[in-house]
Amino acid sequence: MSPAVPDGFQIIATLGPSSFGRAKALAAAGATGFRLNASHLRPAELRSAVESLRRELPGARLTIDLQGAKMRLGHFRERALFKEQVVIFTSETDRRTAVPLPHPEIFGAARVGDTLTADDGRLRFTILEVTPTALVGSAVEDGVLKPRKGINLEEHPVELDDLTGDDEQHLASVEAPKAASWAFSFMKDGREAGWLRRRVEGCRVVAKIERQEAIDALPQIARAVDELWICRGDLGEQLGPTRLARFVAGFSPKSAGVPVLMAGQVLEHLTEHPEPTRSEVCHLYDLVSRGYAGIVLSDETAIGRNPERAVARAASLVHGFRG
Repeated sequence: MSPAVPDGFQIIATLGPSSFGRAKALAAAGATGFRLNASHLRPAELRSAVESLRRELPGARLTIDLQGAKMRLGHFRERALFKEQVVIFTSETDRRTAVPLPHPEIFGAARVGDTLTADDGRLRFTILEVTPTALVGSAVEDGVLKPRKGINLEEHPVELDDLTGDDEQHLASVEAPKAASWAFSFMKDGREAGWLRRRVEGCRVVAKIERQEAIDALPQIARAVDELWICRGDLGEQLGPTRLARFVAGFSPKSAGVPVLMAGQVLEHLTEHPEPTRSEVCHLYDLVSRGYAGIVLSDETAIGRNPERAVARAASLVHGFRG
């Protein structure tokens, strides 16, 4: 799309409140493709966003990021939490003081003493009580609980046997779904690619690597999909920072046999600031030199102060590394 980016290296810009309707400017700045996070969009909103992008920039590469095995909180007003504050998470819609958790499968998997994590581990809750429709948890630290943030059980992620109802609806809402790539969150072993291709024959599938089981099954997953994204937010929450660092340092993207992109806080400083940190620049250089096929910008372009500047800065750095 843009001569600002060296051939072959991808810069995927996530479209969000800061960047809807600005795809053409992002492409001019250096974006080679776009991501829409279906987890933050109702089916009708996703359909509208896809149609808008296709009108604004026909032929643009688009990846639609499905919730997959990643569970999310429902819609509610964000609230401040304090350490040891007790919170009720429930699937019941008539409990106004509780936090909506529209994933019945988690109530069957959770056990007293487990750790419920939210918002990429920014918040943790020790589970005190489990019922068929509710979890009672005690906050481990102060923080702010926000709607639609990802949640999971730290000790044992919840398993799926097929697409969730939410993902079915999102998939069905998009006209010409084969024209987009479909990313599956929390892929475990590659079987999930078949769930998508049974519904959209021949579609391009992206595996988001976000759990220990996926690391153990990387060769199998790579054979089943068209692209891998190493997603350090949830992966770091599953592994912890030390094991995450060891995995990233030891993993060779060239060995995967499919393109591998890095996602999650790649240049997060650009969300609020005009320049990345020196640490981020050094890390980006390492990604390029080690053979990563690209990066995925998330908050930097979805909610950042200046999405075009963030993309342009990323593109100029990559160009300079390869110059």
